[in-house]
Amino acid sequence: LILSMGGQLPNNIAMALHRQQCRVLGTSPEAIDSAENRFKFSRLLDTIGISQPQWKELSDMESAMQFCSKVGYPCLVRPSYVLSGAAMNVAYSDSDLEKFLSSAVAVSKEYPVVISKFIQEAKEIDVDAVACDGVVVAIAISEHVENAGVHSGDATLVTPPQDITPKTLERIEAIVHAIGQELQVTGPFNLQLIAKDDQLKVIECNVRVSRSFPFVSKTLGVDMVALATQVIMGEEVEPVGLMTGTGIVGVKVPQFSFSRLAGADVVLGVEMTSTGEVACFGESRCEAYLKAMLSTGFKIPKKNILLTIGSYKNKSELLPTVRTLERLGYSLYASMGTADFYTEHGIKVKAVDWPFEENDSDCPLKEKQRSIMDYLAENHFDMVINLSMRNSGGRRLSSFVTKGYRTRRLAVDYSVPLIIDIKCTKLFVEALRQIGMAPPVKTHVDCMTSQKLIRLPGLIDIHVHLREPGGTHKEDFASGTAAALAGGITMVCAMPNTIPAITDPSSFALAQKLAEAGARCDFALFFGAASDNVGTLTSTANAAAGLKMYLNDTFSNLKMDNVSLWMEHFEKWPKHLPIVAHAEKQTVAAILMVAQLYQRPVHICHVARKEEILIIKAAKQKGIQVTCEVAPHHLFLCLDDLKRIGETRGQVRPMLGTQEDMNALWENLEIIDCFATDHAPHSVEEKNDKNAPPGYPGLETMLPLLLTAVNEGRLTIDDIIMRLYENPRKIFSLPVQENTYVEVDLEQEWIIPSHMQFTKSKWTPFEGMKVKGAIRRVILRGEVAYIDGQVLVPPGYGQDVRKWPTGMVSVPRPVAAKEILKTPERHRPTAQSEIIRSRASSPRRTGPTGDGRFHLPPRIHRASDPGLPAAEELKEKPAKKPAEQDLAVTQDGYLYPPPLPRMPSPQNVPMQMLPHPQTSPLLHPLIGQHVLSVKQFSKDQMSHLFNVAHNLRLMVQKERALDILKGKVMASMFYEVSTRTSSSFTAAMYRLGGSVITFSESTSSTQKGESLADSVQTMSCYTDVVVVRHPNPGAVELAAKHCRKPVINAGDGVGEHPTQALLDVFTIREELGTVNGMTITMVGDLKHGRTVHSLACLLTQYRVNLRYVTPRNLRMPSDIIHFVASKGIKQEEFDSIEEALPDTDVLYMTRIQKERFDSIQEYNSCFGQFILTPHIMTTAKKKMVVMHPMPRVNEISVEVDSDPRAAYFRQAENGMFIRMALLATVLGKY
Repeated sequence: LILSMGGQLPNNIAMALHRQQCRVLGTSPEAIDSAENRFKFSRLLDTIGISQPQWKELSDMESAMQFCSKVGYPCLVRPSYVLSGAAMNVAYSDSDLEKFLSSAVAVSKEYPVVISKFIQEAKEIDVDAVACDGVVVAIAISEHVENAGVHSGDATLVTPPQDITPKTLERIEAIVHAIGQELQVTGPFNLQLIAKDDQLKVIECNVRVSRSFPFVSKTLGVDMVALATQVIMGEEVEPVGLMTGTGIVGVKVPQFSFSRLAGADVVLGVEMTSTGEVACFGESRCEAYLKAMLSTGFKIPKKNILLTIGSYKNKSELLPTVRTLERLGYSLYASMGTADFYTEHGIKVKAVDWPFEENDSDCPLKEKQRSIMDYLAENHFDMVINLSMRNSGGRRLSSFVTKGYRTRRLAVDYSVPLIIDIKCTKLFVEALRQIGMAPPVKTHVDCMTSQKLIRLPGLIDIHVHLREPGGTHKEDFASGTAAALAGGITMVCAMPNTIPAITDPSSFALAQKLAEAGARCDFALFFGAASDNVGTLTSTANAAAGLKMYLNDTFSNLKMDNVSLWMEHFEKWPKHLPIVAHAEKQTVAAILMVAQLYQRPVHICHVARKEEILIIKAAKQKGIQVTCEVAPHHLFLCLDDLKRIGETRGQVRPMLGTQEDMNALWENLEIIDCFATDHAPHSVEEKNDKNAPPGYPGLETMLPLLLTAVNEGRLTIDDIIMRLYENPRKIFSLPVQENTYVEVDLEQEWIIPSHMQFTKSKWTPFEGMKVKGAIRRVILRGEVAYIDGQVLVPPGYGQDVRKWPTGMVSVPRPVAAKEILKTPERHRPTAQSEIIRSRASSPRRTGPTGDGRFHLPPRIHRASDPGLPAAEELKEKPAKKPAEQDLAVTQDGYLYPPPLPRMPSPQNVPMQMLPHPQTSPLLHPLIGQHVLSVKQFSKDQMSHLFNVAHNLRLMVQKERALDILKGKVMASMFYEVSTRTSSSFTAAMYRLGGSVITFSESTSSTQKGESLADSVQTMSCYTDVVVVRHPNPGAVELAAKHCRKPVINAGDGVGEHPTQALLDVFTIREELGTVNGMTITMVGDLKHGRTVHSLACLLTQYRVNLRYVTPRNLRMPSDIIHFVASKGIKQEEFDSIEEALPDTDVLYMTRIQKERFDSIQEYNSCFGQFILTPHIMTTAKKKMVVMHPMPRVNEISVEVDSDPRAAYFRQAENGMFIRMALLATVLGKY
């Protein structure tokens, strides 16, 4: 899976996918969680020395208010894992905080809600970057025009930045490199920073593409998504560094829909309110900004401008801007206070009263005075500049009763252009001064393009001969529908003149069975009218596309000369189903007469003659229900082409017309309802025979011919959509094909070859014709069916649309160009030698002139084969066939992607990396010391030890060679059985490059009576550190007194187990982000459980609540309870897991320890009282964890293991990393 291309939601489930053993390509899920979890990310920034706004976990109202008082209002109330700033607000007072807080908690109870210091008058900066294994290879920096506090989706974005100093840029680069390295990012990531007074603070980091990725890619000339994709797939890339662009400036502005949201306040804040975005390019920021504003529908003011400026500070800041407006010749109006200020400063401003004062009927002068409301209603103002008193990211609770709100709302309701931000006001007025009323179009900036891609709906060919059954040497369903897809056709209606002909239910069932097995695109089948089947088809008529009547000579034995038979079919065939007639010349008039007699519609096939189209035209004018179709060979070929085609090959029914006939069809295009190929393939040998059967192949050539006519101005794209999509659906009541569309290149010129690729008929009458337009990709029901010469769907993928639910038939509509592509695209594997260029040749494209609904940006990634080789295989071979790629993925044994080779840091980016402290003075007291009790650790020491463990885990996961303890030896002395503790200590030592001597009680001198102290002292002679477990409490501490080397307590009977407690706290922190504020429930044998004794003592250094669920005779020892209580920790006892579980964040299960009981009867009385099952887990929080020091007996059902909240095996793995950190620290090597 690739998660980094799908927005915020994939990141939210990264860890859940990871725990289900999904293979995630790119940045590891743990790193994603480290960036997403506010606690983890904050610790990460602290570790590498990067500043961040002050923040605090929200626990209760009192502490929240104390924090806000300490840092000073305003403060931001913000839930974690939010999308588009949902539930975020800026509080300016205690009352604001109280109201916002209750709202935030209601929105997201499962995730922590935090408050942070909101920094006013700061600049917000967006950084988009791509990294490979932690080494940043490309950086794009954008700056917000508005002050910090406006959501990035609502903000005006400028790239490359225009106001950021070189010194600040260098500092930003350093921060990006440091965070990318710390998170070991592989792929895209986005940073948001704020800058004020030469200080930079990081707001957040998203390890994914952001909304600005395509914007910076097109503006700065590097396709960052392509670059990120190459990195994720393990390809080598050339470092780009800090991107400065190609000499143009891009500005992205928001598009709002306040006019459609009655009563909504027009304000910008931390919660996103825009419904779209527009980006434009220019040679300067002002030029690009003016173009972008005009693109949103904003109108440049011509004469009158209203100013309502709230605060004195804003009035002063805007003084030069208002002077500029006066110099530009605008008539300025202002509210009373604003007018007074600017009049005092010598600016001519007409004061206008607020429209919202109480009416005073006793004051006739007031009735004559025109108010702001009157002016707005009369469209007197061309623009309104309204700056509220509190224009810095917050939405006041009372905003809906202010004069400012009413003014903004009136401006929107009367469609008066409105600016509500001071920075945007200054930029807009400066743009008016520099550029003027209408920015010119500059081809080198605005009109760069290499191709014109448009998207059409899935096209329908209502007249196709697929020759199966009976003529599969000519064509079959598999080959014919492959040709259809290659021609942009996603649905075909197959004709009944097969062998045998489809004239009864049995022959229809045979054809239907063959079609379902062979068709690659969707289909419907026609019944054929015959002299002997009148009235026998009604039972199965609904399964057919319609009834086909052959009234003239053709390649069929179904011709009906008798008009009475026509009438019988018109009478018997169900009236809601269409009748289609092969009728030529005078026969057209005859069938129209019959249709008129029975007052039912008829569809005329392949109209070819002038007289035929004129008859149909006259019939339509008289109100006769008739529709018709024309084949491409009658639109683009005539009798004059027979010499080129050949006399025998040129045989077709109806025969090609004269030049006059062809001209008549074009002149009466509005009469033609449908285009249809009349695809009637025969083999080359048959067509070369003197008795050649009539018919032309046409599925693969129709759309290119029609697109050529579009380029020549003879047709429009709408003409094609109407006749190949809308009208066929209406006439034949065909259903919508969901997620189906066709992408074509309007610019590609090519010459039609002697035969097309997929049809079995290896010839074409259009050979040698030059066409302009090609089918690039066909999406059928969400799957890539055809792309660049490859048909990807197998035979049988096509479906009989008459079997679809009738509800799927709806009123047809054209496919909007802005509909999002449903099928993800992947980058085609390339040779290792192919290095991405530092500057793309032309990343920016604009669509062709004309109707922009159908224009698409050019695509770079065109490969869509479902299989991709693994990263290491990409390095060995440049590419594989699709089948080989599928096999490679199927046989891939990796649960996670193999590590990418470490890239050297880009040499062309001068910067200073931030210092990464790998050692801490706080850990110095542990060097060379015994580790015997949890009480010897401070909270700060634990925090630093956990950081060391985290870093060591990253190194292990990246398969880094660790020689930290090379040459060091550890003694492993276990007097009790152990799996996890002994194995994790041994693995930890080996991982660090050291070695282990294992002491066995059964084979040692202990059997001769040697004391524990002597054995420990002896082992210390040969080793550098001694790890001891003993069944007697206090025994390890006693032995350590006589040992010259550090001794680590691995458990002493029912006493302590300090390393287990450390790994438990580390696991809680890694799983939930923080330990503070958690409710931890301990279950099982708390009397004998040394793990819970140490853990309870260690947890007293955090703000936690402890709960105990245990048999009465196995309660927590009183000395532990008293110690915990002395630290102010709340403790509660419960009788059952079910009672304690709903509010529990950490459920810590333990076994009933059989070896600690004096009798089996006493053990049996306690055993099995508390068993955790999936049913019990249904009452637990969604975001909590289940832990167990292991081994387990039966206290956790094995069915719980698949629950993502079951963390006990991850807990066991964490034991190795904590013990690695302890060993490295105690031996003074980290």
